[in-house]
Amino acid sequence: MKINSLIILAFSSLIISCTPAHTLFVKNNTQERIEFFVELKEKVPIGDLVICKELVPDEKLDHKAFIEYDKEGKCYQQKITAVSKTSYKFNLPEHYTVNIVPNNSVYPFHNIYYFTGDKKCFINVENGPECKQKVNKLPSLVSITEILE
Repeated sequence: MKINSLIILAFSSLIISCTPAHTLFVKNNTQERIEFFVELKEKVPIGDLVICKELVPDEKLDHKAFIEYDKEGKCYQQKITAVSKTSYKFNLPEHYTVNIVPNNSVYPFHNIYYFTGDKKCFINVENGPECKQKVNKLPSLVSITEILE
């Protein structure tokens, strides 16, 4: 009985460790640089952001394809600017794509947003029409928010 319990426990931990990670992409399809603010649920170490020098097609925005895209030299690392212990900000140039949460199995965010005029627009959720964005959630815990003109 103990052996069966250990086998089940080992198998379930293997399944959990192989669970796909959350990945959150934002595409800036506007003519201007956008400043984003990221509020975390708790203090977690966040490394550099991976920013690609073009609008990456949605079919390239999954775990393995994006890594290959980055290896082709189409992306670069950008340091974040800490605002507090649980928040940071970064700028995304026009017509670029960013991978905000690479390979994190726990979704660490409280809010991710930017401003359009006086309106606060949230990433990864449907906002009102003044935010001009489209959200695409792929089946493998990949979310894509595209900021439109």
